[in-house]
Amino acid sequence: MEFALVNVGVSSVIGGIGAIINKEPEEQFSKVLLKGFAQGALGGYVVFESKRMLREFSQSENYAYVWPSKLVNAAGNSIIENAAGNQNFWVKWHLNIGFNRFDIYTKDKFRLRYRIMPFSLGSTISGFINYSFDFSQSLTFGTFVFTDENISIDGINNFDGATGDNLFVLKENSPISIKAHEIIHTYQYEQLSGINMYVSPISTKLESKSKLFKFYQKYFYTDYNSVLKKFLYQIEKKKSQNYSDNLFEKEAYYFMQ
Repeated sequence: MEFALVNVGVSSVIGGIGAIINKEPEEQFSKVLLKGFAQGALGGYVVFESKRMLREFSQSENYAYVWPSKLVNAAGNSIIENAAGNQNFWVKWHLNIGFNRFDIYTKDKFRLRYRIMPFSLGSTISGFINYSFDFSQSLTFGTFVFTDENISIDGINNFDGATGDNLFVLKENSPISIKAHEIIHTYQYEQLSGINMYVSPISTKLESKSKLFKFYQKYFYTDYNSVLKKFLYQIEKKKSQNYSDNLFEKEAYYFMQ
């Protein structure tokens, strides 16, 4: 119940605030706010269910749960983004695979769009430099997976896994529970993507004034959620008495059990 409320609550706030930011002048404030909150809450619940599927994966060790969980997670995050953009929840869907973002537009006519997420790309490049790329597991989990004999976080060695921006690093022969734990962290990164819609009004104005920015927007989707997730994680880290007290870690540990 605690994590269900966190997922629904955070997503409803993201959706509600974003809807107001993207409100048209003629639209009624209260209706837009209510719709954004409700739609964001719906997306948050769908995301929560995708995480529960990973708990089934961890308990049963059945990989058949992984891709369905990823697709359900993508659907939930798409609903949250549409809420924050003040759009109907079915207007646009997206799926992220590593640093690659695929948008599927369903309004008026079907259209597919591909863009690169720069923060995730930077994290991926760092992964290729510092670790061994695992192609087989990357296909299995739908994101980039790297391996290393010794995983270090904040100067502390021998972690079983670590997560970057939409990728994770594992020790060789890591147990299923650790894999589920790290996937949850990538879902936490994804779940904050609704805040990217907060800059839509500014981006639209810049596109009309700058050809360079318009070119950038055509090929890149700025994942500001990466910055927000790192910021919130550090706040939780400072508040926590130990590593597992961090809310992000508590959720990941819960769904790996």
